[in-house]
Amino acid sequence: MARPFSMDLRERLISAVAGGMSRRSAAKLFSVAPSTAIKWVDQKGRTGSVRPRARGGDHRSHRLEAHADEIVSLAKDTDLTLAELVDHVRRTHGLEVAPSTVWRLLDRHAMTFKKTAHAAEQQRPDVLRRRQAWFDAQIDLEPERLVFIDETGASTKMARLYGRARRGERCRAAVPHGHWKTTTFVGALRLTGMTAPMILDGAMHGAAFLAYVEQVLAPTLAPGDIVVMDNLPAHKPVAVRQAIERAGALQPGLQPDRDDVLEIQSLPQEGGGTHRRRSMERHRRRHQPVHTNRMRTLLRRCRL
Repeated sequence: MARPFSMDLRERLISAVAGGMSRRSAAKLFSVAPSTAIKWVDQKGRTGSVRPRARGGDHRSHRLEAHADEIVSLAKDTDLTLAELVDHVRRTHGLEVAPSTVWRLLDRHAMTFKKTAHAAEQQRPDVLRRRQAWFDAQIDLEPERLVFIDETGASTKMARLYGRARRGERCRAAVPHGHWKTTTFVGALRLTGMTAPMILDGAMHGAAFLAYVEQVLAPTLAPGDIVVMDNLPAHKPVAVRQAIERAGALQPGLQPDRDDVLEIQSLPQEGGGTHRRRSMERHRRRHQPVHTNRMRTLLRRCRL
């Protein structure tokens, strides 16, 4: 779309006409069409301004405004795509609109596309009860006592999957596929910052996590700390809980819906004393013990 003439040019042409020059002569002087000069002078007389009118913009969404409430309610709290909403408008109201038209309508009504997935098991009555009990008990937790454990990883096959090439040509690039290496980083997050970091050559598993807890995490724990982690199978060996409890900390129970529901129990305090007990249901799971020979192999590989 061509840009409109500048305001400076418009005002100079109007001034020339106001000074006695004819419209056609002014048009020739400023290199514009005679019809353009005539329109500008006429606009100046009618409105007092020669500012250009707005160009572009949305000229079709107004057809949907009559059905805005219906479309917004249909899109709310659902994962319907723009194409599905367009299909609904066409079948229900006989309107042929583009996905961009529906998007602009939703944008005007502050509707954004988002979705947060969670485990379906959260809807089970027993899980709901335990989660609600945990939410109710959070007010009694001391934030400085919480220690959150999590892992992240990177592999050598992580590469950009898209590139640019001329139309009709393929964009080819070599990336590791059949053979790659993975590096895992695990650490503990406290209110004061990151602690107990460790890098593992390979993916996280039960023996590696136990070595991390015993040799890296446990020395940083203090009596009364609460260690929180997700429901990763590598976190479940009984020896992990025992190592945490030997340091005077508590590992909350893990739930089958992969969301942490803590149990608040008596926490050991420096100097002794008894804490008020507030407990929830405790769900322990039995796991196979970590074999000694596997631990030795792991320690040799990790040079721990």
